[in-house]
Amino acid sequence: MPAKLKFLIIPAIIVIFLSLGKQSNSVGQNASNSLYLPLLSYGTSKWIGPYGGTIVAAAADPIDPNIVYVGTFGSGVYKSINGGQYWSSVSWDLANLEVYSLAIDPKKPWILYAGTYHNQVYKSVDGGNTWSWSGTGMQNPAIVYSLAIDPVNPSIIYAATRGESNNGFPPWNGILYKSSNGGQTWQPSLENVGGIGVKDWAYSVTVNPNQHEQVFAALHENNAFRSDNSGATWGVVNTGINDPSGRSIIISPQPDYASTLYYGVWHYDSVYRTINGGDLWTGANRGIPNVMVYSMALDPFSADTVYVASFSHGVLKTIDGGRNWGYAGLLPDRLYAIVVNPRKTSNLFVGTLGDGLYASTDFTVSWQRSNTGINNAMVTSVVHSPTDPYLVFASVYGAGVYQSINQGQTWQEINLGLEDKFVHELALDPGNHRLLYALTDTGGMYRNDLNSSKGWVKIGIGLPLSDTSDPAYPADHPNASLDMKEDFAESEGHIDSVTMTNENLLTMIYAPSNPSIVYLGTGGSGVYQSTNGGLNWYPAELGGQSVYDLAVDTSDPNLVYAATNTPGSMQYTTNGGKSWNQALLPVDFYSVAASPGVPGVVYTGTNTGIYRYQAGNFTPLGLSYQTVTCIALDPDRPGVIFAGTSSGAYYSTDDGDSWKFVDNQLSGQTVLSISFDSTIPNVVYFSTKTHGVLMITIKY
Repeated sequence: MPAKLKFLIIPAIIVIFLSLGKQSNSVGQNASNSLYLPLLSYGTSKWIGPYGGTIVAAAADPIDPNIVYVGTFGSGVYKSINGGQYWSSVSWDLANLEVYSLAIDPKKPWILYAGTYHNQVYKSVDGGNTWSWSGTGMQNPAIVYSLAIDPVNPSIIYAATRGESNNGFPPWNGILYKSSNGGQTWQPSLENVGGIGVKDWAYSVTVNPNQHEQVFAALHENNAFRSDNSGATWGVVNTGINDPSGRSIIISPQPDYASTLYYGVWHYDSVYRTINGGDLWTGANRGIPNVMVYSMALDPFSADTVYVASFSHGVLKTIDGGRNWGYAGLLPDRLYAIVVNPRKTSNLFVGTLGDGLYASTDFTVSWQRSNTGINNAMVTSVVHSPTDPYLVFASVYGAGVYQSINQGQTWQEINLGLEDKFVHELALDPGNHRLLYALTDTGGMYRNDLNSSKGWVKIGIGLPLSDTSDPAYPADHPNASLDMKEDFAESEGHIDSVTMTNENLLTMIYAPSNPSIVYLGTGGSGVYQSTNGGLNWYPAELGGQSVYDLAVDTSDPNLVYAATNTPGSMQYTTNGGKSWNQALLPVDFYSVAASPGVPGVVYTGTNTGIYRYQAGNFTPLGLSYQTVTCIALDPDRPGVIFAGTSSGAYYSTDDGDSWKFVDNQLSGQTVLSISFDSTIPNVVYFSTKTHGVLMITIKY
């Protein structure tokens, strides 16, 4: 070896070993546990989808009709250069991938801004290829709900933000900021709305393109505001408005309609319209009362053509300025973003909660999925057929159930009859592998007989109902989706129209030694038990608690463990749920898994790592600085444990004495479930919160 090359290689090797040692120490293991690198050896490792996810923001290039950007909650910004046929990630250097808003410079469309969840604003000057943080002067943290650029002077930008609230209660620390230098620095423009005890925030901000000193904002619970001097001063403009819950405000770009605006609200009145710049508003909601408006878009060439993206009624459209509305598709999806292509107004894009992106090329007459390349799906579980090596099912929160007949190369949705697409978990009947069950958020339990073409049928006699609108998981739970994080901010609406719904169904497990016995964990009604394979259900105590995970002993169908929302306590029963005991440990419990080979042993994932519970004692097994969201024990290899966390996944081959990081592609990902391929040795599926499924063929 040449001497020069040798001198280069040896220091490089030393640096690698030093960095590995540093990374190992940073995990924070207990003294008896170690984290060894390099990574787990694997044959193949690839993301297999399904495509889609939660699309919160969308923006179309004002010059090139083929260029469109979308912002996702968890996987950053995506760009299409062919009108949405294919999307590529453009999130390099974007340190926060939870994107809430987008804005494009109208004169230099290669300059764009991304508002994030808690990390202010990022700016790109090369069409999204690279990003730099651009939040100097903003509060920290700051959720940036909306961005608006002055069309005459694009160096002037407005950002509607909310800061840290009081555990979900006001003051909200809402501040609308202004930048006069292209985002280099920001100064408060509108703050303390509602008083210092409220500090309400703006969901939406827009600039009048024909009178650019005029700026409008829609406040969360405090009506519409207007500034006539580029944000120097503001005043409320609410004459005629009976519903102050502003969510969206838009203005016509046509010079002849420069004072025509629409104001969308969350509670009851849906949409208001003004033709005099906000001095007087009138209801524009004929036929659409009680629509929960999230965002709106105008046809730039028709001030009377307005589109609404709602959380309750899909897309709505008017062509006569709100005198009459019609439903324009995408029920029952919950919609966040809607954009009209300014160069081709027949083309629209709509972003959903969990169900990805939809596109229309015919003014909303029809819609097609536009997800190819967008890896943002929240996959809550993966189930593999034990008889077909290529048949895989995935539950996608917000998008229902998907099936692959080629081990994840392609996916097809199988949602016929499934009325609630917010699925928390799938389960296969161990006695009949053609019976697939889906646990939904508010729709109850469904069963699909894969031998028939009937699709999903609602079942579950005796399952509980709920009269609350509480989310399945609290905002700080690692499994919480965007709507759960924001639930406290949205829940004020429709308070007098609460109806009974099915309780959140979170997890279901069959007793290994007697599969006719099934246990079900709910999001507020404790545990339920079935003794006939899931046809009839009966309460099994823990009423009032949310049960995140369940495990049943390998040999005793009456010995059940539960991870619940009760802090400091893992619950367990020895009599099939007639009564429960507490195993105390000062941690939060998120997951449990019973040993497949040793009766009386259970592993539990917590906010301080993983523990083994046996004979009344907890033993720490490491990962103490990790939040362990799920655990999977290899049924064929004793001592092999996989642990999913809020920042990746680890595995152990010695029953938790040492751990290895599974794959760098999972770094930073919240892993929601881990499942084994029962027909192909060494294939493991990792379901993530914001990036779909990673399939790995492992070499032990």
